[in-house]
Amino acid sequence: MLFFRKRKYVRSLDQERAKYGTLNHRSLGVTVIELDKIVGSVDRYKDFDQNFEWIHRKPDRRSKDIEAAMARGEILPPIEVYELDNRYFVVDGHHRVRAAKRIGQEFMDADVTRLIPA
Repeated sequence: MLFFRKRKYVRSLDQERAKYGTLNHRSLGVTVIELDKIVGSVDRYKDFDQNFEWIHRKPDRRSKDIEAAMARGEILPPIEVYELDNRYFVVDGHHRVRAAKRIGQEFMDADVTRLIPA
């Protein structure tokens, strides 16, 4: 008998930020972040599972091209993330996060905006 485990979506920033009330924003600029601390998305949290694999579709050409470029060592633009409580939520760069995780990268450049409870 086969059992299929339902995959969990990445976390939604809106759901997480509701726990904190008012939040202030502080731009930290581009810095290196740990991929394991990327736990969610601002607006695509229903597209990816916790490993940033597609949930409802197969990888498209763009996903495959980004993964191949990263595997070759090409430098791509930093992703954009919000940081909340030492966890990151992707604003822009979901495909790059997916590719980085697939090739075993541990860190990546990100333009970080920290959310701080008021």
